[in-house]
Amino acid sequence: MFRRLLVAIPLLLLTTPAPAADPGWDPRIATGRLDNGLRYFLHDSGKDNDPFNIRLIVHAGSIDEAVPSGVAHILEHMVFQSNTARGRSMHAEIEALGWRTGVQVNAVTRETETQFMLRTRPDDALDLAASLKFTADLVLQPSLRADDWEKERFVILEELRQTESLPDRVSRLKKAALRPGSRYVDRPTIGTAAGISKTSIADIRSFYQTFYRASNMTLIVSGRFDTETARRAVEQAFGAAPAREAPLRDYRVLPLKKGLNVALVQDPNGSSSQVTYAFRVAMPDRLTEAGQLAYLQQYFLTRLIRDAVEAEAPHHKDVAEALTFVTQEPTEERLILAFNARTETHGVATSAILETVERLRREGLSRTGFEALLSRARQVNENNREAAESRSYADWEDRIASAVLTGSVVDNPATRTQRTAALFDRITLESLNARLRELLSAEDQVLFYQVPGGRNDVALPAVEAVTAERDRLAAMDTLPAHAPLAEAPPAEIAPTWPADLTVETSGRIVSETRATDPDVIEWQLSNGDTVVWLVRDTPDGKVYLSGQSLPGFRNSEFGSIASQAALQLFTQSGFRFWNQTQYDLWADAQTQRWSFALKDGHLDAGIAAAAADLPAQLRTYAATLAYGAVRPEAVEAMREQMGHDDNGSADDSEDKASAIREQLLYGSAYEDSGNLDTLAALAPTEMTRIADAHLGQPVTWYAVGAAPDKAIRTAFASVIGAVPRKAVLTPDIALQQPGRHAVKTQVFAENRARVEISFYAPLDWTPEASFIVSSLTPLAQQGLKKELRNVLGGIYSLEFELALEPDQDRAIGTLGFYCDPDRADELTQAALAVLDRMPEIARAADTDKMRADIAFAEGSRLTDPNTWLRRLALSYRRYGDAGYLKRMQGLGEKITPQRLEAHAKHIFRTENVAVLTKLPLATITGKTEVE
Repeated sequence: MFRRLLVAIPLLLLTTPAPAADPGWDPRIATGRLDNGLRYFLHDSGKDNDPFNIRLIVHAGSIDEAVPSGVAHILEHMVFQSNTARGRSMHAEIEALGWRTGVQVNAVTRETETQFMLRTRPDDALDLAASLKFTADLVLQPSLRADDWEKERFVILEELRQTESLPDRVSRLKKAALRPGSRYVDRPTIGTAAGISKTSIADIRSFYQTFYRASNMTLIVSGRFDTETARRAVEQAFGAAPAREAPLRDYRVLPLKKGLNVALVQDPNGSSSQVTYAFRVAMPDRLTEAGQLAYLQQYFLTRLIRDAVEAEAPHHKDVAEALTFVTQEPTEERLILAFNARTETHGVATSAILETVERLRREGLSRTGFEALLSRARQVNENNREAAESRSYADWEDRIASAVLTGSVVDNPATRTQRTAALFDRITLESLNARLRELLSAEDQVLFYQVPGGRNDVALPAVEAVTAERDRLAAMDTLPAHAPLAEAPPAEIAPTWPADLTVETSGRIVSETRATDPDVIEWQLSNGDTVVWLVRDTPDGKVYLSGQSLPGFRNSEFGSIASQAALQLFTQSGFRFWNQTQYDLWADAQTQRWSFALKDGHLDAGIAAAAADLPAQLRTYAATLAYGAVRPEAVEAMREQMGHDDNGSADDSEDKASAIREQLLYGSAYEDSGNLDTLAALAPTEMTRIADAHLGQPVTWYAVGAAPDKAIRTAFASVIGAVPRKAVLTPDIALQQPGRHAVKTQVFAENRARVEISFYAPLDWTPEASFIVSSLTPLAQQGLKKELRNVLGGIYSLEFELALEPDQDRAIGTLGFYCDPDRADELTQAALAVLDRMPEIARAADTDKMRADIAFAEGSRLTDPNTWLRRLALSYRRYGDAGYLKRMQGLGEKITPQRLEAHAKHIFRTENVAVLTKLPLATITGKTEVE
C-alpha cells in the first residue's frame, strides 16, 4: 500500500509558486543557461559508485513538421549517420567505443520533442567531458548527406512496417476525434510511408536548421561528478554552437473551440465498441498559485468522479457493459475529461452518459469519499518527503526531464510538502463541486463512437440532436429516479482447507552430507528426490526454491503440445474437491504461489517464501499433486479458444509455417508430436494423466537461503519424501538435421517478409564453456546489425541468440529479422556472410572492455538469489557438486582474443544451417539457395 501511495499524487511533486526566475528548483540541482540559449540541469548524486546519465532534449517533434512527413523522426535517425566533427558515422564511433545503440546510446522521437540519451557505467570508455562532447557532436555536427538518407530511408520504412498495428491505428483515430484542429491529429511520430518516401535531404536539412538550435535544447546530467567541472564541460562541449533565437511553437498547446464535435472511430480490423463523451478545458500555468490549486483539484476530481461514475454504472447495465471516467493532459495547460460507455447500442448509451453527467453536475461528489481521499492524500504528502530522499541518480534524471517537459520544477521535498499541506487546507467539498460544475460547463466538447470493423449499422448522431438532449436533461426539475438496485450478494470468501484432507507424511531423509566453500547441504529423500541447499543469505530473507525434473515438453510419450496444455490446465484448475470459483478465491488469498514452468528439457516448480512459510508451501505442493485434476470446463474453454468444436479444426498460415519450420529443422526424423486437432480430442482424464506423469517424475530440489531449520528439514523429509515418484517419461531431444536447407512459405497478409536462420556446431556443454559462448552473442549481434542495417539499410532490428545447449551438446544460433520481401534473399546471404566472418570479428574484439562489462554486469547479477539458484543447478547438472560457484568468479579473465577466435571458428560454421523465409501470401517464386 505504501508503494501505491507514493505515486498517487505525482503532480504534487512538481508544483510550486513562481516568485522569481527558475522558481522552486531543488538546491541539489544546479541550473544554468549558456550564452547561446542552451539550458542545462546538473544533479550530483554524491555517491562515488554511481556512473552518470546524459539526456539532451531537442524541443522538436512531429507536431513541428510543416506538413506531415515524419521528418522529425527521420532526423533522429540521421544524426547517427556521417558526422562532420568525427569524420565518420556516429554508428562507427559507438562501435569503436564498445558501446551499442539501444544500450549505452538511445534516442526517441515524440510529438513535442526528441530525446537523446547516454547511459554510462563507472570507468566507462568516456569520462563526463568526453561524453558531453560526444552528445554535442551527435546533435550539432551531423553531415546530413544525401547518400546516407537514401540508405536510411529503407531502415525507417522497415521500422514503420514493423510497428504499424491495430492499436496504433485506433489510437490515431481517437486522437483525431479528441484533438480536432491541432497538429496532433495527422502527424504520427514515425511518419507515413508516403511521407517518408517523399521526404528529401533538403527537407531534412531545413527542419534541422529550424529546430536543432542550442536555444531549443535542454541538457540534463545526473550521477556522480563535480558540479563546477561539469559546468565547464557543458560550456566547452556546447558553447560554440551559434546563438540563434528559439523557434516559435505556438501550435504546441492544444487549441480549444466552441461547440460539440462528433466523430467516428472505426478500423476494419477493430473489435472494440464504445461511446466517449469528453470535455476539453484550459488549465493555468503549473507554476502559478492558480495552477497549483487547479492541478491539486484535478487530483481529487479524477478519483471522485471515477467513483461516482462507477456507482452510477449498475443503473445502466442494460445498455452499457461498463461506465468509466478518465482524465488526460494532452498538452501543457490543457485537460480532457472523458466519460466512456462500453456498449453495442451506441445511441442509448449516449443517453446514459448524458444523464450520468447531468446527475453528477446536480448532485456533486460524495462527502464520505472526499474526506477519505483527503486523509490519504495528506499521508501521501508526508510520505513523499521521505521517499524523495531515496531517489537514485536515474530517478533524479527522470524527474527533471518530466518537469522540463510539463513546464514545472523539481522542488525541495520539505518545501514542497509544506506548500502542498497548505493547499490541502484550501480544498473543500464545496470548492470541488464548484470546480466540477465549471468543468462540465466547458463549451469545447467531443462525442465519438468507436465501432467494430465490418459494422455499418451505426449512425452518428447529429450535433443538434445531442445538444438538444443535453439541454432537455438540464432543464428538467428533477431527473428520473433510479429504480432500486437488487441487493448485492455477499462477497464470497476464500474457503478453508478441509480438515479431513491431509497429505502423506511418511517420508524421510535417507542420507545427508554437507560440503564447505561453498556451504551446501544435500539430502537424499526416501522417494528418490534430492535436496541441494546452498547456505547463503538472500537480500529479502526468503528461501528461493526450484524443483527440477526431466524431461520437459519434448518427450516421447505425449509430445510437446499435449504436455504443455495439460500442465497449464492442471495448474489453473486447482483442487478437485472445490469448484473453480472456490479454488480461485483460495488461490487469490495466498501470499505466495507456486509456479510451474514446463520447458523443452525440464519442468521447474519454483517458489520464493519466507523460511517460516516454507513448510506450509511444501505441503501445498504435495497437495497439488495429490488432489489436483484438470476440470472438464477448463478443457471446454481451451477448445473454444482454439476455435474447435467436436467436429472442427483450426488451421492458418502461421500454423503451417510452424510445421514447415519443424520439418526444415528436424527433417525426416521429425514426427508431428501432436497437433491442435489431436489436442482438442483429449478428455479431461487424459489431460490429468499427462500432468500427473510430468509432476510425478523424480525431482532435484535446489534451494538458496539461510541454513534450513528443523521445521524445514522435517517438511522436506516427511512431506516431500512421501510424494510418489515414478520415472515414466523419456526425453525426445529434437536435433537439427545436418546440411544446408532453405524453404520459403507464404504467411503474411501484409507486404513484409521474415527471415529465420538456425545453425549449430557440436560442442560439449559445461557451464564454463556456455559462459564463453554467451560472450560471442553481443559481438555477433553488433556485426549483423552493422551490416544489415547500417551498411545495407535493409532492416530496422534483429534478434540473435547463441547458446550452448546442455541437452544436445551443441552450440545453437538463431537469427530472425523482418524486411522488404524483395530484399529477403539479399539480406539472407549478407547475414550468412557475417556469420562466416565471425572469427575475424571475434579476434578484433576489445576484450579488455568485454571483461570490464562482464565484471560490471556480474556485480548486479550476483546480488540476485535467482542467479545463484540457476548456477547451482547448472553446476550440479554437470559436475554433481557446487564447484562452479567458485570457478565462475574468475571466468571474465578467460575472455581473450585467442579463445574467442577459437570458439568462433568452431561455432560459426554454416555447413549446418536452415533458413526459413516467410513471405506475403501468393509471392512464392522458388526455393532459396543457401550459398
